[in-house]
Amino acid sequence: MAFDFGTLALGGALSTITDPEALFDALPNKADGYGYLRAVQSDVLEAWRARRESRDLVIKTNTGGGKTIVGLLILQCSLNEGRGPAMYITADAHLASQVRKEAESLGLAVSDSPDDERFLAAEAILVVSIGVLINGKTRFGMEGSTSGRQPVAVGSVVIDDAHAAVTELESKSTLRVPSGHDAYEKIMDLFLDDLEAQSSATLLDIASGEHAAVMRIPFWSWRKKRSQVLEALHPHRTEKAFEWAWPLLADELELCQAAVTSDGIEIKPQCPPIQKFPSFAEAQRRVYLTATLAEDSILITHFDADAASVAEPVVPASATDLGDRLILAPMSLNPRIQHAQVREMAAGLADRHNVVVLVPSHARAEEWADVATATVSTMDEIGQQVQRLKSGHVGIVVIVNRYDGIDLPGDACRVLIIDGIPQVYTGIERREAAALRKSRAMTSRQVQRVEQGMGRGVRSRDDRCAVVILGAGLTRLLASADAASQLSPATRAQLAMSRTVSTGMNGAGADDVVSVIEQVVSGDQKFREASRGALKGVVYGPATIDPAARHLRDAYNAAVRGDARAAVTHAEAAVAAAHAIGDARYAGWLSETLAGYTDAVDSAKAQADLADGRIHNMGILRPITGAAYQPIKAATAQSDASRDYLRDNYANGAELILGAQAILDDLTWNTTRTTEAEMALADLAPHLGISSQRPEDEHGVGPDALWALGNHTYAVIEAKTGAQGDTIFKKDINQLAGSVNWCRSQYGADAVIIPVMVHRKTLVERTGTAPAGTKIVDAEGLKALKAALTSFHLALGDDYRNSTTITAQLAANMLTADQIFGSDSPFCKPTRMQR
Repeated sequence: MAFDFGTLALGGALSTITDPEALFDALPNKADGYGYLRAVQSDVLEAWRARRESRDLVIKTNTGGGKTIVGLLILQCSLNEGRGPAMYITADAHLASQVRKEAESLGLAVSDSPDDERFLAAEAILVVSIGVLINGKTRFGMEGSTSGRQPVAVGSVVIDDAHAAVTELESKSTLRVPSGHDAYEKIMDLFLDDLEAQSSATLLDIASGEHAAVMRIPFWSWRKKRSQVLEALHPHRTEKAFEWAWPLLADELELCQAAVTSDGIEIKPQCPPIQKFPSFAEAQRRVYLTATLAEDSILITHFDADAASVAEPVVPASATDLGDRLILAPMSLNPRIQHAQVREMAAGLADRHNVVVLVPSHARAEEWADVATATVSTMDEIGQQVQRLKSGHVGIVVIVNRYDGIDLPGDACRVLIIDGIPQVYTGIERREAAALRKSRAMTSRQVQRVEQGMGRGVRSRDDRCAVVILGAGLTRLLASADAASQLSPATRAQLAMSRTVSTGMNGAGADDVVSVIEQVVSGDQKFREASRGALKGVVYGPATIDPAARHLRDAYNAAVRGDARAAVTHAEAAVAAAHAIGDARYAGWLSETLAGYTDAVDSAKAQADLADGRIHNMGILRPITGAAYQPIKAATAQSDASRDYLRDNYANGAELILGAQAILDDLTWNTTRTTEAEMALADLAPHLGISSQRPEDEHGVGPDALWALGNHTYAVIEAKTGAQGDTIFKKDINQLAGSVNWCRSQYGADAVIIPVMVHRKTLVERTGTAPAGTKIVDAEGLKALKAALTSFHLALGDDYRNSTTITAQLAANMLTADQIFGSDSPFCKPTRMQR
């Protein structure tokens, strides 16, 4: 006869186990391969047990450390002790599906619907993506919602891959009004004069469809006209483009920032309104699972997590569970190695191994088109290719702007190439990135994204991968001491080992790089021993926290509850915190946030805060009264000025070559990178000993770049690197003429002004009139100029502190102040008129 084992009530016993390791051992229906916990899982679960009463807790594990099982066990134990319902949140739907499969392999009950009675009764763990929770039509209920749906009470929440989830959280908290929409036109008309007062040239760029152009609507105008904005938006609240975000922003519209681009208007709060979702905001336990990244400030600003707890994460006992990884930067080994050579090298490796290339943009992906097996950008496309990579040999797969949420274990990825610094895409993000360039805050963000990318190819202790860093900007970034200090201890140790290898390969060619990569991929015993040795003794310490983070979240929270003066106090503390760590540019950027809060209580003080902020960061809004223009002064001796600038900014010749190449990489024909090209033109000048400014960016009038060539001579430069078509449009040539007139008004009738435009073509539209003496740096000329600049910096090498050498190389490459835009310049051509 059959015995009824149910009489033993083992199920009841399981539901009383609140120790996660004991629970794992007791689970009766685990799939094959789930016999025991890894040491790292036991480490962090034991640490969680001691701190389980902490409301906010960060748990870090190395890539492939099994954090999904950790999160599921924590939630099941929470259910067992009466801290339910329990919810597991992922960054996207694909990852949620994977987590549910993992739970089923453990024998744990899970659900995919917030309406499931098992979830509501705390009998199953709900597993959903963050987009299911955070949206204006959420099925979890929202604070202040008129839908009648009561918020779902949740006791315990785990957010997996919390840093990746932030991207979706920001997206769901942003209202986008597409260009051409009725509300877009109404809002543009409403703020046309305010935007023109900030920069008439940028406003023209937006009107003409230039993708990279972005402007923030001044906060004082936004506040004053908030009723008209509401009238423009409210009728469309149920439309598809509005309905998911509008309920999140409608009652705090005046606290939002609004940015205008040619694609639309973006409206976004200073911090995500996480407080509107009680299912998360009021949960008794909130656990954030992350990789072992060093910087966790975003958990405070975006999830309103407790700063003290975030600063003391639960971490593995050591870093020795990380796989073997060698990080090579060919351009640092030999500055003469070009991008094309690395692509050729990758193509050869792809005959035998899977090679994955992470690129920041579709434009960069195009450079790989001739060797790539596939190029993917959407999550569905990426998911399909990842499955192919896991199933066998594919070749080269290029993934666009995705640095997290992708698992490529074992042979799925033996060579990982990170080609270029990650880029941002929304208008608000682009504006912030431009304002924060060269700041420690931006370096930290970039380093974190790159480290996330590095983790894609090593998913367990026994895994191995060669990581190739490509692009002068990225190579220089990771070579800096400041960036290295912001990596996790394990990655920092592997990078240090990799630099030792690189030192022994100094001057190596592409073939030598391939040889070393093959050693890594094949599992060379000595490499693996060296890799393990590099991680020996490495431990994880406290997280790095931006001291401004808590103040920024507190300022937003105060403003939301209507305490404007408290918001100002917290924002002032944020600015002071940024100054305290020596990041003046970041402090200047935060001054705009401070001024926005201050405007609610003292509009005159708000304008003064802006003026103070612009002392440190000219990328923020201009005060109503503006600031007096300060004329540029030419260097007394070009070669001496070049020597002084290079000496102050570069530690050695190799760093100089990388730094210069990084600037040249930004000076390219690209519709989405025109701001970077403008900055590059201004940044290149001091390398040559020429003083430069960006008047249009800094004052809202004048050219994109102004070079003082000496002898009261000035090059007025307009960059049209994103221009399309076969002619120079009338509006563009008129803009150059306007900049010439501005320069004349500032420097006098006796000034010698050279009008210069960087444009693919030299033919001016029939209705346009070029200023006298206009010179065009066309496609051919820009190629020649970049070649000359490369030659100049390569020739200097470690002799860049020698004025005599600089003088000789400036002349040899036609880069003296007299030559570069002179009558015999190889870089410039005269305009032609359309007939």
